[in-house]
Amino acid sequence: MQFENGTLSMNLNECLPFLGKGIIEQFEKHASPKSFRADDIVIKQGQNLRFLPIVINGSIKVYSDEEDTQFLLYYVTAGETCIFSFAHIFYEEQMGFSAVAETDSELLLLPIDKVREWFAKYPHFSHLLLKGYQKHYDDLLQTTKQIICNNLEERLLTYLYTKADITKSSLLKISHQDIALDLGTSREVISRLMKKRSVLEKVVQEGRKIKVL
Repeated sequence: MQFENGTLSMNLNECLPFLGKGIIEQFEKHASPKSFRADDIVIKQGQNLRFLPIVINGSIKVYSDEEDTQFLLYYVTAGETCIFSFAHIFYEEQMGFSAVAETDSELLLLPIDKVREWFAKYPHFSHLLLKGYQKHYDDLLQTTKQIICNNLEERLLTYLYTKADITKSSLLKISHQDIALDLGTSREVISRLMKKRSVLEKVVQEGRKIKVL
């Protein structure tokens, strides 16, 4: 993706209207816009952070791999950044998470050295990062509560509702294996749950797709 003159400003003003002219000019000068197709890797677990991504369009799935078990953490949507990336800005450690494009997405990649500078210089920019940090912290807290308090059936339905909201479609092209990976369970367990009457009243399997009612 290449932004032509003025296009980057227009997109950022629409996506992040409160940032102000000064920081947007800095983005135009130093940041790199990049397109990702669905399922493209944005950040790979074990790498060192080189940039802070901000989503302009689309959505990104953030997850962790632990002993060959993948576990969904949260989604990042337009106007947001990743709190785990933010947490690595001020010290250098390998990242303990991965991020992939959930849908076709456009991201703005901000160089880490500039992010440190802008964080201190531009209050609206630091507010954006801290607000995102709080939101995704709440997402992680909610995920933890679901694991502790909810059974897998409830987690499955919440997962499908969230995915429908993220993709803006009630018809999800997703396999039982993909769901199992995100929820940290097995394909057989998800297949059994999908046949339960209480689940069938809320979602329907249509071939290789799942329709959220």
